[in-house]
Amino acid sequence: MTPQSNFMVVAKLRGDAKAALDGLLNEMNYAGSPGMADPDNALFPFGAFDNLHYARFVIVDDKTLIDFKALGLPIPRHSLTLAFLGDCDGPVDDLFRAFASNPVALDGLKKVFGHCEGFGENTDLVSWMKANEHPPAAAYVNWTGRTVRQIRSEATLRDALHAELGSYQTMQTEPRDDVSAIRRHLRNFVAKNPELMPPPEPDTPTAWLIANLLHFAILPAALLLPWALALVFLTPISVPLSWVMVPFAVIGAIAFFYILRRANLPLAILALFALFLIPLLVLFPIMLIAAILAGIGFILVLRCYEKNEPEIIPSEPVARMDRHIASLAEREDLDVTNQFTVIGSLKPGLFRRWLSSLLLWLIDYGARHIYNRGHIGRIQSIHFARWTFVDDKQRLIFASNYDGTTEAYMDDFINKVGWGLNLAFGGGVGYPRVNWLILDGAKEEQKFKYTLRRHQLPTEVWYKAYPGLTAYDLARNARVHEGIMREQMNDDEISAWLRDL
Repeated sequence: MTPQSNFMVVAKLRGDAKAALDGLLNEMNYAGSPGMADPDNALFPFGAFDNLHYARFVIVDDKTLIDFKALGLPIPRHSLTLAFLGDCDGPVDDLFRAFASNPVALDGLKKVFGHCEGFGENTDLVSWMKANEHPPAAAYVNWTGRTVRQIRSEATLRDALHAELGSYQTMQTEPRDDVSAIRRHLRNFVAKNPELMPPPEPDTPTAWLIANLLHFAILPAALLLPWALALVFLTPISVPLSWVMVPFAVIGAIAFFYILRRANLPLAILALFALFLIPLLVLFPIMLIAAILAGIGFILVLRCYEKNEPEIIPSEPVARMDRHIASLAEREDLDVTNQFTVIGSLKPGLFRRWLSSLLLWLIDYGARHIYNRGHIGRIQSIHFARWTFVDDKQRLIFASNYDGTTEAYMDDFINKVGWGLNLAFGGGVGYPRVNWLILDGAKEEQKFKYTLRRHQLPTEVWYKAYPGLTAYDLARNARVHEGIMREQMNDDEISAWLRDL
């Protein structure tokens, strides 16, 4: 398996560079399709890099900083910046070196970054990009390990099998219900055309496996820490240990296997570790008291912020919002997948900065270890997404690649994971008021949609490596590939497999 990585290079623009840079970036796009990159454009040939899933160039021009005036604070002065971001297979450093070793890409990036401060004719491209790279606070990959090469190969395989199935059915003089015979024919067809089979993926890098395992271990270790502290510093109440531990061991085992059958191993492990905090609190009541006091303290501080922070949703002039939305709309629905980029400022104060950092770390943890097989919560239409702090955690950029229209995208989130939106964005200036960390906020539908559009940035250039394919298509094509490789399938499994063709 080849794991995925992402990058975001952010650099300040020179004082008068915006207009010239905007014109230069537009040279990467198809004529008549604003923002839609031509993979073979003469400035930066995105299509030359077969491990690049998505990429975009965005001029970050934040028009919402005026909102600080409503907070009674000085309006921040942030420079115009250029953001170059993307999602790739394998390490980002390898991709950067590939950019630098391609003469056309190297020359194109030098022309683009030449509009940025600190980049000169003799600047080393790779070193400069790494120096200006901003790691994400949280990142989501629809299916970890699914490479560009695999996606394209599986699409080709499915198209060939679909065509062959049609030909086979046309040649039959009588209708046939023998699904096994159909599958044998298709497997023989592939055997005669071995170039249709996607090449095997390389082994998962050992270093990545170790790093991923250590990252996963952070939360179980944190859940074990109270046990370690209690056993070292406290005395348990005088009841037989087995009276407490044995029932919870049985309950834990049942819960573990129940979750394992319905979700995945990481979630089952985390649930088991969390469950065993209950006997800890039974055996060491003083820890229960400490937990309650800490919880009350956190809630009091949180509610103080939530009640006293003003809700800032300014009414922009209609003509200005119409122009802004029109600029966004002309860059949307040019493919079955769309791009989305928003920027917002965090509410001032160390509490908000700390809380946002913690919540995004938890989102990243869940996306990395639990929601890495086709969905995040109940949302299945997102290919890649990331949340990235900039300007010393004063602002946050969110960027995603999703299927369908923007309106449907927003509705999907509001209806299915509105609480998740509140966790991720509730600490932002201009977001609808959130209560109790997860309530209200995005449920104020019109306020939420207005806020999102107001904070959204037009994307100057957007590249997708597999146009016309949705996340559903990718999952379906992977099932087709898996089915053709299996040696044995019963009739029900074959019928389900054929429906994917």
